[in-house]
Amino acid sequence: MEQVIESYQVPETKDEEVVLREIIQKIGEGKNKRANGQSLRLNFYRIAIPIAASLILVFLLQFFLAEQSFENQTQQVLTFRLPDQSRVVLSPNSTASYPKYWWKRQVDLKGEAYFEVKKGEKFTVKTQLGAVRVLGTRFLVSEKQNNMLVSCYEGKVKFSDNKQEQLIPAGNSLEYKNNQLTDLKELAIDYPELAAFDRTFKNQELSALTENLEEFFNIKIELQASTGKHFSGKIKTTNAETAVRIICRSLGLQYQINSNQEYIINE
Repeated sequence: MEQVIESYQVPETKDEEVVLREIIQKIGEGKNKRANGQSLRLNFYRIAIPIAASLILVFLLQFFLAEQSFENQTQQVLTFRLPDQSRVVLSPNSTASYPKYWWKRQVDLKGEAYFEVKKGEKFTVKTQLGAVRVLGTRFLVSEKQNNMLVSCYEGKVKFSDNKQEQLIPAGNSLEYKNNQLTDLKELAIDYPELAAFDRTFKNQELSALTENLEEFFNIKIELQASTGKHFSGKIKTTNAETAVRIICRSLGLQYQINSNQEYIINE
């Protein structure tokens, strides 16, 4: 009040009591303005803080619950790589998914898929009937209705449900049927059929052929050779380098693999 009085000059034509009432009125108006401002700020905080908290919660839920899903609705196999570069060959009418931002070497599977798992921490494939756990190996998981088949081609895998578990060494398969485990059966092949690249080509242009290999094996091929070359013949193999070697020998080409594991084909 003293500051207001000091800065307020009383006109000579006004009575002192009138001037005093005007000063008191201005002080009251200032208090009201401050009170209104504080009230607006409080109301803003009451609305903004819950909204901000809700947005943060939604973001965290999306981060932890978001999934990367692969659904194969075609009549051919679908090949893709996991974040740790493990390879998956997904059969038709099958779905595989895993956490998009929170990778923990676990895949949820519906249907059938072949896995080539990179060595590292424990890797788990979960299905509705049970789980298959490995460290680094090649294996097939096939789930249909109430039956499940696990075939191990390299290393060891372990099947488990809520009541039992069974170790499956390389070269054996195990069937889970009606909540019961069957005896181990010896495998007659080193790879399942869906894991083999089995195509017949007739006068196929080289770039189109390498696109087929890139898609199936999930690799990168750089062509530095003439694009006018064509290939005729059958390629059946489970190994990407073998397929590239067959093509190069047939067409008189050479190839090399760079530090990024990319194939370079040249004259």
